[in-house]
Amino acid sequence: MLQRSAAERPTADLGWLDAPPPGSRVLRERVTLGPGASFEATADALFGWAIHRGAGLVIAPSGPAEVGVTVVQGVRVGPFWFAAPCRVVDVVRGPDAAGFTYATLPHHPETGVETFRVLRDDGVSSGLVFEVHAVARHDFWGSRILPRIAHRVQDRVTRGYLATAQAG
Repeated sequence: MLQRSAAERPTADLGWLDAPPPGSRVLRERVTLGPGASFEATADALFGWAIHRGAGLVIAPSGPAEVGVTVVQGVRVGPFWFAAPCRVVDVVRGPDAAGFTYATLPHHPETGVETFRVLRDDGVSSGLVFEVHAVARHDFWGSRILPRIAHRVQDRVTRGYLATAQAG
């Protein structure tokens, strides 16, 4: 699936983050990282897909997260596994913010974009936060029929991202 997805075009664009289309779900979560957290180590874990693996996803990336990289994520829902292909469409790697955004590709259960960032924030005790911002709508027939289950899966995976980043 990674090879096939590499030739596909994203099904959503960065504009969704600022102007979510009708019928989409907006998810924004943020967690303060622990006092021993390192900006660089968290950014490296994010770009190397360790935070995604820690959330329980099986990851098949074509490389570290950088613009143009395709990743196919395996998501388990009960006894079933679903492939969720995405393409990295934006990267930020600066002294105070590091992260990336990917957009879904055809055959993903959702259509949308998701951003992951580690940020320096003087307003929190450790000085670091990790955030996830997603805008998506159901694409797969199963998630359209059972949206509550689809939302629970997305929420579970998001909690996994946050917990993995927080655990360092």
